Amino acid sequence: MKPVRLAVVGVGLIGAKHAALIHSHAMCELVGIADHDPAGRAVADRLGVPFYSTAEELFDREKPQGAILATPNSHHADAAEQCVKQGLHMLIEKPIAETSQQAQRIVEATAKSGLQVLVGHHRRHNPLIRKTRELVQGGTLGSLVGVSVLWALKKPDAYFEVGWRREPSGGGPLLINLIHELDCLRFICGEIREVYAQTSSAVRKFEVEDSLSISIRFANGALGTVMASDATPAAWSYEAVTGENRSYFHTGENCYHFLGTQASLAFPRMELWRYSAKPGQGWQDPMERVRLEVPTADPLTLQLEHFCRVVRGEEAPVIDAPDGAASLAVALAVRESATEQAPRLVSSTTDVR
Repeated sequence: MKPVRLAVVGVGLIGAKHAALIHSHAMCELVGIADHDPAGRAVADRLGVPFYSTAEELFDREKPQGAILATPNSHHADAAEQCVKQGLHMLIEKPIAETSQQAQRIVEATAKSGLQVLVGHHRRHNPLIRKTRELVQGGTLGSLVGVSVLWALKKPDAYFEVGWRREPSGGGPLLINLIHELDCLRFICGEIREVYAQTSSAVRKFEVEDSLSISIRFANGALGTVMASDATPAAWSYEAVTGENRSYFHTGENCYHFLGTQASLAFPRMELWRYSAKPGQGWQDPMERVRLEVPTADPLTLQLEHFCRVVRGEEAPVIDAPDGAASLAVALAVRESATEQAPRLVSSTTDVR
């Protein structure tokens, strides 16, 4: 079978990773790169592919079958509509857009075209996340009672030399990092119906938050909490505990805890805690810890392979445009709640497949 012809639009940090991965994978072929920033040419030269200053020119000249859109969030809708004009399937980096209105533009444009959209919430492809979803939704824990998420690390000062990372429009741990956590919670636990959030910028004094806490109510009645900060030397970010991103120091700790009526699960060590004898016991009775073995694999590679099969028409997207818009809606509800200092209902959700 011929490799799937793919293009990359936007070669910042994540776009360059996508380009290199496509270039090295046998299932696909990198046919070109587009970026308004001329500095992107260095990525194209390094990989030996053509460079264009606009996506339109790239698509016209190279005729890809699909495109990965890794532009700034505010440009996703325009880039997606350009893909629709060219008849291209697309992988759109997370979040799907910057606003709910832009997300709706993508949903409507692609629905009419019949083209496939895969949103780049790559953690859904991680075998650890998939196994956790299986345990929670399959009833191994009993009925879900609650979930606790801790995401904490210290971003270096140099990280904030990029101006937009200090601004509420796109910076801060909520839209850069916690959008992943919120999508994982939807994927594993079910729909989020209400949030109440508080933010703080007390450490760095930027306009954007450096720390936040979120209280969550799920549609199934379970509750959740998220505590997050990018301003503390801590060992409990998803990236650090899973080892998924090798640029982070690997701590091997747990960062998620799922609580059920029959058992509880610590992630990513995959430690299942339950009573060792009959159910219905209490705190005085012995418990057992069962360590579940889950094979590891790079979720970005698995996501790329899935996208190739989506382009070929062999699979439906694991997370499509409406589903991606639903995760964005949760993040926007969190931001609104923090601004208004009041609980917020999530305005738009979709059934999780």
